[in-house]
Amino acid sequence: MARRVRPRLDREVLRLRQVALDAAAAGLFVFPVKAGSKIPAFHGETRCRGRGPCAEGHQGWEQRATRDPAQIRRWWSNSTRWNVGIACGPSGLVVIDLDTRTEPLPDWDGATTGREVLDQLAAQHGETLPDTYSVRTPTDGEHAYYRMPDGLELRNTQGGHGHSLGPLVDTRAIGGFVVGAGSIRPEGAYLVAEHGQIAELPTWLATLLTPPPAPRPQGPPTKGLSTTRANAYIAAIQADELDKVEHAAEGRRQVTLLNAARVFGQLVGGGELDADNAYAVLLDAAAAHIGVAGFTRAEAERTVTRGMTFGIRAPRTIARGRATDSATDSATDDQ
Repeated sequence: MARRVRPRLDREVLRLRQVALDAAAAGLFVFPVKAGSKIPAFHGETRCRGRGPCAEGHQGWEQRATRDPAQIRRWWSNSTRWNVGIACGPSGLVVIDLDTRTEPLPDWDGATTGREVLDQLAAQHGETLPDTYSVRTPTDGEHAYYRMPDGLELRNTQGGHGHSLGPLVDTRAIGGFVVGAGSIRPEGAYLVAEHGQIAELPTWLATLLTPPPAPRPQGPPTKGLSTTRANAYIAAIQADELDKVEHAAEGRRQVTLLNAARVFGQLVGGGELDADNAYAVLLDAAAAHIGVAGFTRAEAERTVTRGMTFGIRAPRTIARGRATDSATDSATDDQ
């Protein structure tokens, strides 16, 4: 009986397979993307028949992304020239997707690229962007790769909406993916723009991308609170944030302080807190960390200033209704 000879793989398939293997060796989770596109090769949930990997529930590209070389070789083992998808969440990445446009952005000094917007944003906050691995896209955009800081669970954002960084600047994190360098689309190739290590996402960017805490279940009603109850509500917010700062783990202390300062800054911007007092109590809460593992008072002061500056730009005011005395409030609480 003649031995069946497997056909040799197309050179382009072999090249793309090696791209995927190299990405996995670098610690990234990969999956196949349709040839010449940026669409995942796996079926969507609405088309799932509950077979194979989906026998116990639908498994999408994020669940099936892998670093397993054997699986990667199986995926890139036929004549299909799959592009290489990088699953950001499993890979612990935040990728800043910088787009381009032809019309200048008047609010951003005529910027026409996301890179210009991001550079301006850094300058506004007195920061610089660290060197990091990045990829040039076929449409002259850029993907800047950053490591997700420990303890954060950032999700995707879209330029100009929600907690995005600005127009022409999207982010891909949990729930998102990017097409890796070496992949091809009709417009051209994804090419490495900046070689080297993937830097950790700077704290100031992590803070901007972190949504504010969800409202408390017992938050103020839309009709407004009495002055007494509004003050008590604000005091509870402060106490909660200060407690988080005081008890923050070493790897989380700066992000926690920044988030707390942003919350305080929102209340300062809304006229609910005095700026000097807010600054002082935040520094007091951070005092427990000063001198520990290299954390200095100057660093704490910069962190508080930065966080409050962020917050003041999104002022928060507690709605107040007709004033009542504390006795009335107490009676209402008992009903």
